[in-house]
Amino acid sequence: MVVTAALRLGLVLALFAALPAQADGAKPENGKIYPASEAAIPNSRLIRFTSAIDKEPYTIQVSIPLWPAPKTGYPVIYVLDGELYFPEAAIAADALADKGAVVVGIGHDTFNDKTVTLRYAGGKPGRPMNGEASIDAFNILRNRDFRWPAKPEHRAPPVVEAVIGPEDGHLDAFLQVIEKEIKPRVEVLVPIDRANQALFGHSAGGLAAVHALFTEPTAFRSFIAASPALWYDGGAVLDGEKQFANDVTKELAAPRILFTAGALEPSNMAIPKEFLATLTQAQRAVVAPYNKMRSTWPSNRLGSRDLAARLKALHGKPGYRVEYQLIADQDHNSSAYVAVIRAMPFAFTEK
Repeated sequence: MVVTAALRLGLVLALFAALPAQADGAKPENGKIYPASEAAIPNSRLIRFTSAIDKEPYTIQVSIPLWPAPKTGYPVIYVLDGELYFPEAAIAADALADKGAVVVGIGHDTFNDKTVTLRYAGGKPGRPMNGEASIDAFNILRNRDFRWPAKPEHRAPPVVEAVIGPEDGHLDAFLQVIEKEIKPRVEVLVPIDRANQALFGHSAGGLAAVHALFTEPTAFRSFIAASPALWYDGGAVLDGEKQFANDVTKELAAPRILFTAGALEPSNMAIPKEFLATLTQAQRAVVAPYNKMRSTWPSNRLGSRDLAARLKALHGKPGYRVEYQLIADQDHNSSAYVAVIRAMPFAFTEK
């Protein structure tokens, strides 16, 4: 989906409404002055490291249940775009009481760590490290994490790519970071049930979850793909569906899979008219062939619905389950927060 200026502003407001208070001074309280401090999710931890695999700096947020661990260890959900969805995921897990899980938010702390922002979105010398720069760094890093190099024939014209970001990335390396560097660190911190782990991703993160499902179907028990960007690279992620179907029917894998989408999301991935209206006539002529091609690619809403139907029709061993949920009255961005809440009972309480 192309991010227009209005959508970008909305994203800025939504992000910064969720950021913790900054320790930027002192405030009077009951006649006394106390220094301000950052907010935190109760019983949560931070893990910071630079990956030896993709060389990126990671900030991992971990919410630990307040009750003792079961004999098998805690179930775990790994949440992509942790900067956005970790707080709500942690609250949703707590609401399940002893049916909840450890929540692991995977991100890069671009909204708090100015050194990360400077490294990835510094741009011209003297550029202010403000909210806009933080969002740029956030988008640069998530595009690297959740994408792969698109085929030349599927790449957007420069005027479009300037908005959606470079169509490159190292998703397979990112998934290895989760397996080889993040999971072990979480296991050192808290006892976990390796047989009951889930992966949640939205939009490009949902695309990453579908790719992980097709290439690593036993890495997690549950996969939740919210409004997955199946359109990316002409729907190339679906190339892995045939091998996955073979694994399921031969009973080599039996994951639980939840797809969600907002009912107000568009039915195809054509570039919004509002964006096209900002282009010159020459630019529109260049974009037109790409837009025509893009309109035929699987959409977040209908594409995930159709994929869910195909996967549900497979005959696998007991435990294999596929579900599609259309979230009423929500668009692409707002449906993500409903999806986070629905991910918890699907992964950890429903049979």
